[in-house]
Amino acid sequence: MDNWLKKITFGCAAVALLQGCSLFDSEEDTVVMAELPVITQSYEPQQQWQTSVGDGVEHYYSQLRPAFIDSSVYVADREGIVKALDINTGQQLWQIDLSEHEANVLKRGARISGAISASYDAIYLGTENAQLFAIDAETGEVRWVANTGGEVIAKPLLEGGKVIVHNSRGDLYAFQEYNGEKLWQLTLDQPALTLRSSSEPIEAGGAVLYGRADGKFAAVFTENGMPIWERRVAVPKGATELDRIVDVDAKPLVVGTTAYVIAYNGELLAIDLQSGETLWKRSYSAYNSMDISGFTLYLTDDKGHIYAVDRRNGAQIWSNTQLEYRNLTAPLVAGEYILVGDAEGYLHWLDSDGRFVAQQELDSDGLYTVPVLYQDKVIVQTRSGKVIALSKP
Repeated sequence: MDNWLKKITFGCAAVALLQGCSLFDSEEDTVVMAELPVITQSYEPQQQWQTSVGDGVEHYYSQLRPAFIDSSVYVADREGIVKALDINTGQQLWQIDLSEHEANVLKRGARISGAISASYDAIYLGTENAQLFAIDAETGEVRWVANTGGEVIAKPLLEGGKVIVHNSRGDLYAFQEYNGEKLWQLTLDQPALTLRSSSEPIEAGGAVLYGRADGKFAAVFTENGMPIWERRVAVPKGATELDRIVDVDAKPLVVGTTAYVIAYNGELLAIDLQSGETLWKRSYSAYNSMDISGFTLYLTDDKGHIYAVDRRNGAQIWSNTQLEYRNLTAPLVAGEYILVGDAEGYLHWLDSDGRFVAQQELDSDGLYTVPVLYQDKVIVQTRSGKVIALSKP
């Protein structure tokens, strides 16, 4: 099986997509995917509807997932198909193909790669072709297209009339939401070797917060992109560039004045946003984003282990290692359950104690991105392009 989650990018100026490449080259370093756990099913997930969008993302690395406005769900495939669906039935409302748009001068697939962002009347999505598309949510018409200076893998941030993009080169771009005019740009150096991913930026207190490939967590002013501060989450260690990868790719979580940040080959930190002080730190390594419920943080690490951590002090509550190296998605808290998908297409349901309560095969081609919770539904987008609505517990 292609170790597609371990795609990496070389260099700052040029990006090399290494399809089907594994970080484990020798027989000695080969990891083995855990067998599918045999469980006693105590909960039966209910499917409401199923449809599809193009060919999905196929075997490529992607963070593409749905977005929502009122009673509509918006989905896309990598090649350029974008659809609006009725959230209650899955019925198609409109469809466009961005590969046929005039902005696609090279006449190739649109290569949509970042999660879709939605405002009250438009959706925004980024591509590996260094483009940001703004699309009318009601009609499907393209309003404008902007150049982002690099691949857009992370979900764009919508804040204060701006669309803020964190591209694969580590740069931040801010565009006017209504016409695509570039408002500001922040350019930063990247390490020589990085994971093929980017941190989704968030907004808190007039600042954009985001993780960087150099192992730092940073804040810039939303209004003009001027840096405010940066904090180190991971320190490069080891003799090789591979050992020294310290990407902070997970989306930061903010509760009140505390930010929770995690790095690959690094640590999980709680940071006070007012003082910049580290409140606590624990040794975890992850590139997937986390989820939170009450006082509990949930995360999946780079080995496929699932953890529950007390966000007040970093104490580990429980761990589940039965899905080791199954290339897990980020976790999703849905009602009283925690959901994770795997590369063989299974969606796993765990209770608040980390025990399996349900397991369902949704797509043998695999699940690649965290399911999305909206209203009374859990929406899952699979690698082959299936879009499935499950009832929220």
